[in-house]
Amino acid sequence: MDNEAVSCPTYRLIGDPGPSLQHAVISGCALWLVLDPQSHEQALARLYEYEPNADISELFHKTQLQNLHDFSPRVAPIEPQSPMLRWLFDENPGNWGMVLASDAPQDEILDHLRSLLLVKTDGESVILRIWDGSVLNSLCSALPEEIPLLLGPVRRVVARTDRQEWACIDRDGNAFMQTPHQPRQPLPCPWYLLTQRHERAFQNQRPAVLTHNISEFLLHEKSWPVLPLPPTERLRPFVARHVERGMELGLWCAEALELFVRCCLLHGESFPDVRPVPAPFSRSPIDEDMAILAMRRICNPGGNHD
Repeated sequence: MDNEAVSCPTYRLIGDPGPSLQHAVISGCALWLVLDPQSHEQALARLYEYEPNADISELFHKTQLQNLHDFSPRVAPIEPQSPMLRWLFDENPGNWGMVLASDAPQDEILDHLRSLLLVKTDGESVILRIWDGSVLNSLCSALPEEIPLLLGPVRRVVARTDRQEWACIDRDGNAFMQTPHQPRQPLPCPWYLLTQRHERAFQNQRPAVLTHNISEFLLHEKSWPVLPLPPTERLRPFVARHVERGMELGLWCAEALELFVRCCLLHGESFPDVRPVPAPFSRSPIDEDMAILAMRRICNPGGNHD
């Protein structure tokens, strides 16, 4: 057996995920695949093809995101030698998810993951892509003291980082599987608080996280059908382009970037150049608070430009 799998500290990069997964199974854990079906056009079909008898659960079920059925990640028991894992490891679709090792029941694992789908920040709740292994890696590598809270009943996580390296995250460090499982009551969602320290951990991934959150919010709200898209583009690529444009202009907070995307949808994707430029956008550096007020008026049907 690979020695790196036997003594995996709290967080470390590994070369091959296989030994770490096999070691977890030998130690008494079951494995669970968390799969984002949006990561690859064949991802969900492959899961049902390779694991036809698996008890597959939708992560968004029984949560505030349950209406986003098509976007919900799937959680399924998996074996280390599953052809599904081999396909994922070989195909490597971006941000496909992660593999969990735990001796807890499936319901307890699902309850914990669902409790982290929404997190608190700046007095509001936002979506956390807890099912994305690269997001969890960013948090755990930057804030290792948070690992026990983030993993909950999960003993080990194996996933790719945003640099496409493999990482192994152990809740108990070198004490892996040395204490018996203690059942945990699910926490009410949201309970986890994001701070400026978390924001720094997401520095490189922030555009992708914002793109996901803004896209899902627009899809979920009732007014979405009135927001027109370019005829040859889907929502998420559109949002990604304009989140990047907004950040280049100097916008930073989530509300400012969401309003910027809305303005681009409502008033032309070259906003603010396609209309009389709102005063805050003509200044450098941009005054984000004033820009937010201006964009709120622009998005309001009765609003006027500055």
